[in-house]
Amino acid sequence: LFCTLNTHKIDMEKLLGGQIGLEDFIFAHIKGIKKEVEVYKSEDALGLTITDNGAGYAFIKVRRKPFFCKRDVGDM
Repeated sequence: LFCTLNTHKIDMEKLLGGQIGLEDFIFAHIKGIKKEVEVYKSEDALGLTITDNGAGYAFIKVRRKPFFCKRDVGDM
């Protein structure tokens, strides 16, 4: 899993970093069936720990509670 900021294209220059603004869009790139979801942010924090791999590429390391999603969206 990796995320890009403000673009749906797989662009390594647009990887999610530490600064997320109120008007930013986060696109999650995962293996599997393509799907589109809408997220309403009602808490102060997203509940994500974002870190980098030492080469400047960010990824989601931990999802904390309260997490911004009530449930995971997936194939059931």
